[in-house]
Amino acid sequence: MTKERKHARPRQGGIKLGDPRYRISPGRTEPIARSFTEFLGGPLGRFSQVGTQRWWTPLRLLVTVALSFLSLAYMTKANCLHGNEVAGTAQLDWSGNKQYVSACYTDIIPLYSGRGLDQPGFPYAYSWQEGGVTRYMEYPVLTGIFQWIMAVITRLGYPAIHAMFPSVPEVSFYFTITALTMALVWGAVVAMLAELAGNRVWDVVLVAASPLVVVHAFTNWDILAIAAAIGALVAFRRHHLVITGVLIGVGTSFKLWPAFLLGALLIVALRSKKLRAWFVLAAGALVTWLIINVPVMLAYPSAWGEFLRLNSQRGWEWTTIYAVLSREFGWSGLDPAGKAPVNLNILTLLLFVAACVGIAVLGLCVRRRPRVAELVFLIVAAFLLINKVWSPQYSLWLVPLAVLALPRWRLIFAWGLIDAATWPILMWHLLGAENKGAPAGLLDLFILGRDGLILIIAVMVIRQMLGKTVDKVSRDHGGCDPLAGPFDCYDRWTLSSKRSQLDNTSEREAMKS
Repeated sequence: MTKERKHARPRQGGIKLGDPRYRISPGRTEPIARSFTEFLGGPLGRFSQVGTQRWWTPLRLLVTVALSFLSLAYMTKANCLHGNEVAGTAQLDWSGNKQYVSACYTDIIPLYSGRGLDQPGFPYAYSWQEGGVTRYMEYPVLTGIFQWIMAVITRLGYPAIHAMFPSVPEVSFYFTITALTMALVWGAVVAMLAELAGNRVWDVVLVAASPLVVVHAFTNWDILAIAAAIGALVAFRRHHLVITGVLIGVGTSFKLWPAFLLGALLIVALRSKKLRAWFVLAAGALVTWLIINVPVMLAYPSAWGEFLRLNSQRGWEWTTIYAVLSREFGWSGLDPAGKAPVNLNILTLLLFVAACVGIAVLGLCVRRRPRVAELVFLIVAAFLLINKVWSPQYSLWLVPLAVLALPRWRLIFAWGLIDAATWPILMWHLLGAENKGAPAGLLDLFILGRDGLILIIAVMVIRQMLGKTVDKVSRDHGGCDPLAGPFDCYDRWTLSSKRSQLDNTSEREAMKS
């Protein structure tokens, strides 16, 4: 018996999670994978002994693929790391709009000096003047602290690097340290997803080899929040409620969106009549968030509130639907020019609340209890499509959620390609007409393509929840949600008079077939 079989996960719905005997081979089920496996020699035979490989297990292969694509991600930013030695000091060379021409722009580089990270001191104690306004670090607490830790390591190690490579700027070393650390975190994300995918472990290839990873893994610090959110789902699957809450609180201290997991889990808790478990994890999330945030809130109240202030006063971002309407139709928005976008803020908030209510009603009414991944994907997708800010790297949030919710390889990969291609088009557009930048119409075409594909995925998830199409994940796990954790597989309450009765043996067998 191999090590892989010894550590097969508990049974769920009559099928053992992670048991190689039940592993789905994409070479048989996915056309895009079938073409590749035929090139390599064909799919697995019917009588192949799956799970007998001692070294190249799916987990190791997936992490290897992920690290390979992360190396490509580093190379896409490499042209922005070059420097020149001037009077004994290495200076970063972004001449000729290199960051746009090469599409190598990353927030990590300009914010190193722009947020005082190149100087001693706590990042939330640093301030500067901009347009008559006192500015502070605008990132949530843990993201700011992560930047600070990377900066401390940089300042300690850079003298040795400069002695060996005099032309390497300090900020380039900072970027490299940050990228290496986040690469390790992303490897952990892929490993956790391999567990969450259960018998569909090869679906995680869509995350490890996503085109969006190549262009956005190191554009900002979004990998950290993704890791916390996926870690929370793993803890929940393992029935660790307090740890789930802690990781949601940690994730929300990196970015806002991991808090949306609470909404998805609440719907499942209501249907399973296990609200007490939900309150435990929600309390864990709140307490963790307070422990992390209150010290900074008390010591540097203005700096802590900068994230909220800036997001309430900034207008729409380049790749939102509002920016498309403005560029294509001359729409000036809902607020007077030069004023804070109060009306736009209200509109986006109301639309998002309405979307969440709609998702909740759908989740409580459909006959089959929705899977956690389906609900989380719909909530996060609604947030991005409606929000006035969609920094291009935010699309990374959706990659693991989409794969867990709707593992349709061609659709997910097509969306990833279009979304990734939007980045160089945006960089080209930002050059401006005077530098022969891309016309607004071309950028808007790619944005609409990206939004349209995400909407298609969302619609297909909804159809899947309604039972109009086969839910591959549920089917391949004996009719159960592999992420259900302590909420098990069974409905105990729903808004609809009809609900799935998975305790019925004949129905369960039918779903397995």
